[in-house]
Amino acid sequence: KAGGGPGLKTFSVSDGGAEVLFGIASTLRQQNAQETALMLGRLALYLKPDFPVMQILMGDILETANRLEAALGLYEQIRRTSAFSWTARLRVASILGQLKRTGEAIRYLTEMANDQPDDPGPLINLGDILRAEERFAKAVKAYDRAFGRIPSLEPRHWTLLYARGIALERSDQWPRAEADFLSALKF
Repeated sequence: KAGGGPGLKTFSVSDGGAEVLFGIASTLRQQNAQETALMLGRLALYLKPDFPVMQILMGDILETANRLEAALGLYEQIRRTSAFSWTARLRVASILGQLKRTGEAIRYLTEMANDQPDDPGPLINLGDILRAEERFAKAVKAYDRAFGRIPSLEPRHWTLLYARGIALERSDQWPRAEADFLSALKF
């Protein structure tokens, strides 16, 4: 409307090469050529070290291969200012839980829950980690807080109802557990 055009952002040849390698690595990932995708990913990160979408892709490949420490390192390198930061942080917490570094995972997810007071995701993950550790009463509290952040329940929340139902049942809160299981079945 003002008569001017948008400014063009110029990219370097290295950035362009990294983008091409990302496209190829992503396609190879879908075709289960994991090692080749990782090799191309490493090359892309050499060309463009701050490339969060590639770090997420490579972290996912490494997680699938159960190379959790390597995946953790990639996710932790993603800057907090990146659009991919939240996803990376959730994955860091998940890996910490898988590595039985529960205290770190709990601190990480608690910090994330405080950073985004409307997002139930970190509290759901916290509940899952606590439930896996058989700390059922604390898991119920985390799930309850997560439910407090959900404006209205939808069919996609059936797994959350089921997970909280398990934690409630294991902490001898039968009436609430039954209500959650029935709600999950309804969805």
